[in-house]
Amino acid sequence: MNSIHLTEVQLQALADSTDATTRLEMDHISTCMACRIKFENYQLINSTIHELPIASFDPDLTDYIVDMLMPKKAPIHWAALLSASLGGLLVVVAAVIFGKQFIALFIQLPDILRYFFALLPLSLISIQTILSLIRYRQKMNTIIKKTDSLQPKLDW
Repeated sequence: MNSIHLTEVQLQALADSTDATTRLEMDHISTCMACRIKFENYQLINSTIHELPIASFDPDLTDYIVDMLMPKKAPIHWAALLSASLGGLLVVVAAVIFGKQFIALFIQLPDILRYFFALLPLSLISIQTILSLIRYRQKMNTIIKKTDSLQPKLDW
């Protein structure tokens, strides 16, 4: 029995192709248990690799990724748009017809109520702005998660 073992490179070359094997190397593999186990492992790895399906990539992969990253156009909600337009028109007509009475009524209110009516729309606008920012951040986090899932995972 030979006390010098085959190198990893020699064992891999032997496992890759049997036509380049020499009689001396095969005799060593048949007598040395450690080299035989490594040789059989390399053969198993090679046969497993050959059994794997061949990876194919879609030529439109870049377009697919760009489509995922680009925000989609929001659909137009015609009913909401029509309702808002009619509501705005109704407010304008009411302001023209009842404007003077409304101003006289508003002037008669105590100062605290006037401040309340002035601050109410500002607070509603602030709340809507904050909610819009939260929704925007959630959408951006979703996009970031999608792009992170496309990154190859490297286990170093």
